[in-house]
Amino acid sequence: MQAVYSTSKNNVELADMGVRVVAFAIDALLLLAVIGLEDYFTISSDETAFLLKPELFLHFLLGWLYFAGAESCAIQATIGKQLLGLRVKNVNGTCLSFKKASVRYAAKPITMVIVIFRFITGNYHSDKNTLHDRLAESMVVKR
Repeated sequence: MQAVYSTSKNNVELADMGVRVVAFAIDALLLLAVIGLEDYFTISSDETAFLLKPELFLHFLLGWLYFAGAESCAIQATIGKQLLGLRVKNVNGTCLSFKKASVRYAAKPITMVIVIFRFITGNYHSDKNTLHDRLAESMVVKR
C-alpha cells in the first residue's frame, strides 16, 4: 500500500493587499535604516552624484539578499511579513526556491507601478495574487 500526501490550495487563505503593503512598508523601513547606517559609516566616492553612486549596487544587493533570502529560507517570510503573520509559499504549498524568490524580487517594481496606476485610475480590484507572484509561481498566505 502506498500513501500519497498532497497539499490542497483550497484550505489556504491568501493575504489581503493591505496587509501585504503594510508588511512591505515595515521591510522597506528596516532596509532603509540598514542602508542609512551603511551610508553613514562609509565614504562615498562621489557625493555629488545622486543616482550614479557605486554604492547603489550594494543597496540593490542588500535588498535582493534580504527579500529573496528571507522568503526562500525555512521561515518563508521577511521580518515585516512575519510580524503580520504572512508566509510566502510556492503553488504547491512548500518553500519557495531562491531562484523563484529572486524572480519575485525582480518583478516587484513592475507590480508596484501596476497597482499604483490601477489605484489612481479607479480600476482597482482586490486581486490577491499579484504579477510578481504569478511570475514566480508563488503566493502569500496567512499563517
